[in-house]
Formats: sequence, structure tokens, C-alpha cells
Amino acid sequence: MTQLLGIHWIATTYGTWLHGDLRGSWYQGNLIDPDPFLESAIRLRMTHHAVVLSAEECDLVADTIRKICEEQNHSVLTMAIEPTHVHVLFAPMDEPIKVVVARLKRRSATAVLHRRRLGSGQDGRAIAKSLWSAGRFIVYIDDDVRLQNAMEYVERHAHGVVVNID
Repeated sequence: MTQLLGIHWIATTYGTWLHGDLRGSWYQGNLIDPDPFLESAIRLRMTHHAVVLSAEECDLVADTIRKICEEQNHSVLTMAIEPTHVHVLFAPMDEPIKVVVARLKRRSATAVLHRRRLGSGQDGRAIAKSLWSAGRFIVYIDDDVRLQNAMEYVERHAHGVVVNID
């Protein structure tokens, strides 16, 4: 039996990576090829505009995730918060990752959407009804090389807030 070394969670903001996208996507464990008709159909079902985080909102999401993980005693190896998605690389934990992800998404969405409501008259952005896309993308890592690759991937591809946790 292999030992779990890390858990890589990736989440996209609402409407920024739809099924059928040119980059491909995952749906129910299967890779979906680019399909402009599927992407268009999904876009038509969107209830509001895509959500792109400002630099301040990226900081707020990072702070919220950090605070929750400290409260729950979860160890974060590294994370990157970008305007359209987040990467969080966790050390193994006792709590089910699905519960952790739900908590992180709920509380970070509450924080960002609250800030947007407070400032809605200042920047002209519409207030989104949801911050995150539905579902979750979780990768379980049981190999030292893959763990190092995941850490490097998160840090190399981040354009927003990169947080290295010691």
C-alpha cells in the first residue's frame, strides 16, 4: 500500500473554465476534448458573468484559506491564488478533503462577495451570485517526485499570490 504524501486541490472561479474549453476539461473523471458547441451551450446557461478576482481579492482568498487551515490544523505545503483559479497543495490530513474544500470555497466566497457588496458602487463590477465553479478537482499524490513536481508546478505557474508555508 502506498503512503499519501500530498493532496493538490485546484478550483476555478465561476465561468472561467467551461466544459468544451480549448484547454480541455475534466467531467466525471473523464477528459473532455475542446468542443465549441458544448462550451457555448454551457455559457448560455450561466446565471451571471464570469468571476475574475482582483489583486486585493486574491490576497483576501489567500488570507481566508490560510486562516481556515490554521484553525483546522491543516498543513499547506504551498498555494497559488490567481485571478481565475487557485492551487493548494496540502500535506495529508485527517479530515476528508471534500469537507475541507467545501469549507474553503464557502468561506472564501463569503469574504470576497461581501467585499464586492461593500464596494459595488466604486468599481462598477456586478456582484456575482457565486465565486467558484461547481465541483472540485483533487489529485492525491503518493510519490516524492510527483509531490516535488506539484510544488514546482504551483510555484512556476502562479501569476497571482504565491504563498510558501514553512
